[in-house]
Amino acid sequence: MPASYARLAATAAILGGVFVLLGVGISGVVTPGYDATRDLISAAQLGPHGSLVTLGLTAGGATTVVFASLLQRILPPGNAIGPALLVVRGFGTLFAAAFLADVGPVHTLSGLLHVLGFIGGSLAFGIGLFFLAGRMNEDDTWQRLAPYTVVTALASLAILGLFVALGPRYVGDTGAPLSSVGGLIQRFLTVTTWGWNIVIGGWLAMRPAASPVGT
Repeated sequence: MPASYARLAATAAILGGVFVLLGVGISGVVTPGYDATRDLISAAQLGPHGSLVTLGLTAGGATTVVFASLLQRILPPGNAIGPALLVVRGFGTLFAAAFLADVGPVHTLSGLLHVLGFIGGSLAFGIGLFFLAGRMNEDDTWQRLAPYTVVTALASLAILGLFVALGPRYVGDTGAPLSSVGGLIQRFLTVTTWGWNIVIGGWLAMRPAASPVGT
């Protein structure tokens, strides 16, 4: 692969993951009365330091689109479904950044787009990783990353399913079975998915010429 593509992809992947995790983590610590175990990330975004979440998600979404576009070129040749779904994940993250959640049940267009961005982007990420793993398996160097990518896909979809099925439906929901740990579940999902970006980006940074240019 061209070294410049690998370096750009590595930078985009690492920065995206770091910005999201820092924005979410710091806002949860500095927001008064916020309980990261119970409260959703969206609640921190609505708080006095919500700009930290918004900036982190904006950076993460934008860099994910760049990262996904470069992956199409540097992965072993194959279909573009995986990178395309990663692009969807990037735009979903941008939607979650741009449109604030509602307090209580969703009743505004902004709240609906926020939820669709989070759920749709997370779903696209989980499904897309299966296709990316398939392309990784076509090259001996990339192949070592395929099992991790599949495990991440399975874990992210399982956590997302748990969150949607049993977690809080909206900011302030206390009636869901797992509402008391809704924030913790969402953070597991956040660390699992954005951690994958950081791991892949770190690998690319250390192995900038690991595989041929894709189609």
